[in-house]
Amino acid sequence: MTEASHILVVEDDPLVSEVIEASLDDAYRVTVVDSATAAMGVLRQGGVRLMLLDCTLPGGVDHDLLPEADRLGTAVIMMSGDPGRMDALSGQPRPFVLKPFTLGGLVATVEQVLASTAARVPQS
Repeated sequence: MTEASHILVVEDDPLVSEVIEASLDDAYRVTVVDSATAAMGVLRQGGVRLMLLDCTLPGGVDHDLLPEADRLGTAVIMMSGDPGRMDALSGQPRPFVLKPFTLGGLVATVEQVLASTAARVPQS
């Protein structure tokens, strides 16, 4: 059996992050943080395959967070109630989940992104 993919959830709303974690933790290793600073620390530890990133974090999203995820080969799914906010932060097309979302839609997006990036995952 292969090791479960590590997913980093960056979400400041405890209820939303708990629901996301509960919907993913049977199939994936999930780490939840509530700030861009904490997310940067987890990313730099390595091994994160996918980051679910809330675009409206208190204190904002660190402008180095997305480039660091890209540098490390971590796929990113943006989450927001405002699609324009996601585009402004990313500067490039990225998968996104529009809030409010369904858990089925979230899980399907996660599975699709992980499947599409499987060939690009560096072997450690």
